[in-house]
Amino acid sequence: MTGPDLWPRDGVHRVLGPAGPVAAELGRRGWGVAVVPGATDDDALFDGLAAALDLPGWFGRNLDALDEVLRDRTVPTALVLGEWSTYARARPERWRMLLHLLRDWASAGPTRPAAPARVVLLTD
Repeated sequence: MTGPDLWPRDGVHRVLGPAGPVAAELGRRGWGVAVVPGATDDDALFDGLAAALDLPGWFGRNLDALDEVLRDRTVPTALVLGEWSTYARARPERWRMLLHLLRDWASAGPTRPAAPARVVLLTD
């Protein structure tokens, strides 16, 4: 499945450049865009995710809770992780777990044929 304007395709993609222009282009193409600022620790990451995705105060601030709220989204969603490498360097094991979750969420496949388009873009 692809997004409103066929770009980008579902999945996780690295995009060179800052998050702002990438998010603006996605918005012009009809995507619901959530920009997550760079983070160096779990608290900052989950603060950024909660704000970007407009999550409720009771959001569990862990990977299981994130997986659940992402799967509940009903609109084509582009999750833009700004300065992703900052978190990846600070928390490499946690980053691998997060990336696995995001790849699974954003991957098209027969297990979610009716799901809306989903993409994750990693920006510098």
